[in-house]
Order: sequence, then C-alpha cells, then structure tokens
Amino acid sequence: MNDQLEKNKILEACDFLSDVKVFASSESTQKDAKILDQDRCLYLADHQLSPYGRFGRQYYAVNGSGIYMSLCLHLPHSQDENFFVSTDKTPQYTILMGAALVLAIEKLTTKKPMIKWVNDIYLDGKKMAGILTEASVSTDRTQIIIGVGLNFSITSFPYALKDKATSLFDTEPTLTRNALIAEIWNQFDRLLREDSYFDCYKSHSFILGKHVEFTQNHITYDGYATDLTPQCELVVRLSDGSTRILSSGEISLKKWTS
Repeated sequence: MNDQLEKNKILEACDFLSDVKVFASSESTQKDAKILDQDRCLYLADHQLSPYGRFGRQYYAVNGSGIYMSLCLHLPHSQDENFFVSTDKTPQYTILMGAALVLAIEKLTTKKPMIKWVNDIYLDGKKMAGILTEASVSTDRTQIIIGVGLNFSITSFPYALKDKATSLFDTEPTLTRNALIAEIWNQFDRLLREDSYFDCYKSHSFILGKHVEFTQNHITYDGYATDLTPQCELVVRLSDGSTRILSSGEISLKKWTS
C-alpha cells in the first residue's frame, strides 16, 4: 500500500483544514506550527528529530511509520480592550483531540482505543498516541497548537518500551495515514461544533474505577478514580475517605490498576 503523506488527499477529504504542510523531516511539528503560525493549517512530518510531549518528555518516533502532526488555531479576542480569553469558556482542546482520535479510529477500523487521563491514547493496555496542547496569548488573539504523535505501523519497539507501547497496526495497515488524518480532523470539527466531546472522552476513559497513585507536593497518594469534572479534572477518592481533585496541568498518574 502506498502510504506517502499527501497534502491534496487530506485537504480533499477534510474541509476544516485551511492548508497542510508536509515535511520529510522536522525537529518538531509543534515548533513548526508555532513559528509558521497559519490558522487551521496542519503541519505534518514523516519523521521528527526532537519530538516532545507533556512536561517536555520525548517520545519514540519512526520514519514513515507514525503520524506526527500539529494544528495551529487562532482564537481572535473581542474588540473590548478589557477582554481576555477565559479558560472556562475556551474549548478544552486536549479533551477534544482525545475524543476525535478515538472516534476516528473506531470509524475506520475495528480497534477499540481508550483514553488515559489526560492526554494519552491506549490500545490493548499499551500507549499508542499522545496529545500536547500549548497556548500563547498576544494582544489580539490566542494561538493554540495541538500536537499528536501516533504510532501507526511500527512493528517493533526498543526493549524499554516493548511492554509499554503499541501501534495501531502491527501488520499491513488496512487504511492509509492520509485517510486517518483527514478523519481525525473531521471528527475534531464535528465535536467542536456540536460541543459533544466531553461525554465521548469520559465514555472512553479507562482510568475511571481504577486504583491510582499520584504525587502532589512531594507526597504520594493512592485511591480510586471516581469521576471527571466538567473541566476534566480527575476526582480521586483517597484511602482515608477524603476526595482530591487533580488538575491535569499539575499531576501525572504514576500507577493505575483494576
């Protein structure tokens, strides 16, 4: 199967995108999107030299076998000089992207991906994709950059990752990267317009109901993940009966078990 990344095929299948820029290699599509700064433009690379995710963590990338992409969005500010972007009214783009990813994969394949709070996509208990959303505020608008690294057809992983990471396909793919990319952004557009992404995200969470461990202010806690707030904070009932609400920007789960 010819699986070259092709700008025209993606644009023909997705009206939401204003443009697609494809690079054979890039230090990071996240950096490309920030610098080139074109609204609703998707930046793609066959290979990334210095990919990074949440908390600056690097991730494994394979030339031609992954989907490494970042979207730039411009959110104009009001003409009111006292207006600032309100985080509770701005769509939660990491949550939206997670919902779009799982729905696109379910539509085009028989796979059943799940979401690990807050920004990882898992398949059969192993990490398959990660999401990184970054924002920059200027005088007239907010720039949102949404990055995705997805293992598409990686057949082998380094020893340190083989029990932790997986790929959407470990044999011959049944679809092209172009088709999946277009469908991901079609789902993103639909979920954004319908404002229906939170319910989808929550229904695909595999953390809820599990025993979790996390560290906060250098103290380790454990309990059960019981719910998600409308802001997608994780509600954890601790072993002493108290409840903690975890912000995704501050906490990373260390362990989770059934």
